[in-house]
Amino acid sequence: MKIPLLSLYLSILAICHHVADANFFGHPVAAPPSTSSTVSARELSVCGSHHMPCPAAEPCCNNGTCRATSMEACPISLGCDPKHSYLEGGCFPLPACKNIKDSFKLPGLLIPKHSFNGDPNTAHWTSDFHHVAPYAKVDSKNHKLLLRTRRDMVRTQSGGGFGATVSSTRWNKYGTFTAKFKSGCSGPGIVTAFLLSNPALGEEISFEITGHDPNKIITNYYHRVIHHHDEGHGRHHSQLIPHEETFQIKKDTSTHELVYKIEWTESMIRWSVDGKVLRTVRSKDPAAHSEGGLPENAMQLQLTVWDAGYAPETQSWAGGETDYGEDNMKEYVATVDSVEIKCQDQREGQKPWPGPEALKRLKKAEAEAAARAKRYQKYNKKHGGGGSGQSHGGLFSSTAHFFEIAILSLIKWSCVLLALVCGAAYFAEPKTKTTASRPAASSSSRQNLDLQT
Repeated sequence: MKIPLLSLYLSILAICHHVADANFFGHPVAAPPSTSSTVSARELSVCGSHHMPCPAAEPCCNNGTCRATSMEACPISLGCDPKHSYLEGGCFPLPACKNIKDSFKLPGLLIPKHSFNGDPNTAHWTSDFHHVAPYAKVDSKNHKLLLRTRRDMVRTQSGGGFGATVSSTRWNKYGTFTAKFKSGCSGPGIVTAFLLSNPALGEEISFEITGHDPNKIITNYYHRVIHHHDEGHGRHHSQLIPHEETFQIKKDTSTHELVYKIEWTESMIRWSVDGKVLRTVRSKDPAAHSEGGLPENAMQLQLTVWDAGYAPETQSWAGGETDYGEDNMKEYVATVDSVEIKCQDQREGQKPWPGPEALKRLKKAEAEAAARAKRYQKYNKKHGGGGSGQSHGGLFSSTAHFFEIAILSLIKWSCVLLALVCGAAYFAEPKTKTTASRPAASSSSRQNLDLQT
């Protein structure tokens, strides 16, 4: 009888130990704060069909990740998912083309990209790498946009130079785009570009100038072509095709301010410098038609200067390795005097942008979430809770937690009481002589006994 009682006693003790660490409502009774906060942070960064919607702090669900309100995260056409965002109305369309002529008399029209919330009425331009290297700046005294490239051992970690890119806050589909600037290509390796670009697709229409020859103008356009496979049950693949042509001009682009113009319509692209047409491509041209036509997706207007003389794959194209001087302090500067955008159709751009309403809804929801968290912290503090604000379940969560602790405590002490009863019965049982016969030893056991004797 003692062996079953001992087994029961040990089993009950094991159950008590297990119950002490158990939970009924899916969260630890006393999880360490660091574990809780780590899990919360990890869960909040992921969104989609199998996850909770994004929180107010990172309201836009973009490609499975919750992100703060920004140009990269919240536009619908760049991947914002209304269904799994904090608010379904939190995603907004890309800002459409609107006529502008900027002579850079107002420095506030250029802002760091990470500060841009998507509203095109707050700025004309973003400095795309400002958070890494603030090398794009408006010279308010001379009314120029300055784009610098310099060697930056800390930020590049490679010894190469770091440049600057400025992008329009509006997305343009067809129109005339003009910029007057002096290139920064006063030495080999440096590239200055004026272009229309769709980074998501890789499409562009561009002017490029390299330090290899500042009198040479490179015109190019990239168009993504979709190839369908009839035998592949609807499968397809895309290909990005470049169309580059170069032209020599008399003036040095690094010492003269020249006017560069791109005219883009549904049927034609034209490149001009100082009023002289360098190149015209039409969609009906055999070469363009056979390769899928011309770009037809909205693009940002960009001005950029960068170091192509460090990477082996671009070094020879850019004229060789970039020279930053013996002290690595030499810099290359592109100077932009003015930029003008004339949209082919600016009716969409003239309409009130719906983004502000989305931002208002997001701010209102964020304020409501903050108020709920504050009320919860106040309630926890009043009732002896931690008040950390890591859990936002409200009164129901607190009530459920109370009942969980009560039930677990009841089971735990019941197990302890039962274990004590079994233990008392075990030790109180009178000792009696066992009369049961011992089973015969096996042949191998007998052999072992014989060897021992």
